[in-house]
Amino acid sequence: MMRVLSTFSGISAASAAWKPLGFKFVGYCEPSAFPCHVLNKRVEATAPKYLPRGSDFNPRKYRTIVDGSVINFGDITQISDDDLRALGQVDVLEGGSPCQAFSISGLRRGLNDNRGNLALAFARLALRMREINGLRFIVWENVKGVLSDETNGFGCLLAALAGGEDPLVAPGKSWPNSGHVLAGATDDVDDVTVAWRVLDSQRFGLAQRRERVFLVASFDPALDAGSVLFEYDGQTWNPEAGDQTQKEDPGNRETGASGTRPTALIRGDSQASLSLDPDVAFCLTAHEAKEPTTVIHPKTVGTLCASGAGLARPAGQANELDFVVVHPRIVGTLQALKPKGSSGSDLDFTIVHTADGGGEYVCRRLMPIECERLQGFEEGWTDVPMGNKPATDGNRYKALGNSMSVPVMNYIGYRLLRAVTRVAEEERIAA
Repeated sequence: MMRVLSTFSGISAASAAWKPLGFKFVGYCEPSAFPCHVLNKRVEATAPKYLPRGSDFNPRKYRTIVDGSVINFGDITQISDDDLRALGQVDVLEGGSPCQAFSISGLRRGLNDNRGNLALAFARLALRMREINGLRFIVWENVKGVLSDETNGFGCLLAALAGGEDPLVAPGKSWPNSGHVLAGATDDVDDVTVAWRVLDSQRFGLAQRRERVFLVASFDPALDAGSVLFEYDGQTWNPEAGDQTQKEDPGNRETGASGTRPTALIRGDSQASLSLDPDVAFCLTAHEAKEPTTVIHPKTVGTLCASGAGLARPAGQANELDFVVVHPRIVGTLQALKPKGSSGSDLDFTIVHTADGGGEYVCRRLMPIECERLQGFEEGWTDVPMGNKPATDGNRYKALGNSMSVPVMNYIGYRLLRAVTRVAEEERIAA
């Protein structure tokens, strides 16, 4: 059984993805009020033990969370060594530190932003857990913009995890979409491997373009992190996604240089093949009305953002994709499509009549239940009240936009579990 500490947990896509695989979550770290209520309802997490300073974290927002069987530490920067010792063995540290510092919406201030520095706090926690909890693996996620951050936050993170004294430097103007770092063993540090890769949610059966950097680090000298993220057998992407088969050369397993300075083996191709579950299929069809409505355009939406309005943006484009066009099967049920608490203005939905008299269409915003499907969650995962107040659409949109995609995390968890099982079997045979 793989024991996991989740950090920057949000609404915990990791739990939704990994619990069916048999992973056990021994703790969470999430300080924001609404995600804390979701964690309490869905994974039995406690109210946060530690809260950051600021009005956003007023203790009164958490007073209705009175039970829970799994600790939520809240602020990761306040976790003590005693807290870690109480967890016992922890195999995996998982988390996606705040991405705003590396995104356009956050002005890309990188390590000049306190939120950007939380990535390094994550690395420091990992090194402490390696000593206290016997930590073996790390899974970290962030926006693609971290690879071109001018403050080189990604190079600092790589060096911290690999035991380097100086930040690693990208081979060009930015880090490539995939790469592999090997740190040779010294008297103080065992072999460390770090791999990263940009993965797009639409390649995992979701109708959302969402490119994110996923990093896996291994403190286990018997298991190379690259074996989790990279596939070398030439299997294809989902053919319906439109990508051509590409193979990736596994390269040579070179040892690191002397001392703690790691050697980076960079792979510039992140389009290597994936093994996909053909049964995974999520769509935008809405069922809030008496009869379902079918999305006409677009078939694949842009990246869900952490916006209170639930906006989506096409990846790499400046224009916003705020609406979808649907064809209602029963025109009289349009009122049921309105988001909760909406004002009734024409911004909620617009009826469009085709010029040829072919029918009526509705232009409207994505609904929270659709955003849940677009991230691969069960329907209603975020429909959780805060005290005696029902969940607002704004809170649900923001939490879902901040989350990871469940099928992508499921893929990484499955690959990690398979690699661990393979190494254990090899060691058993060798013994």
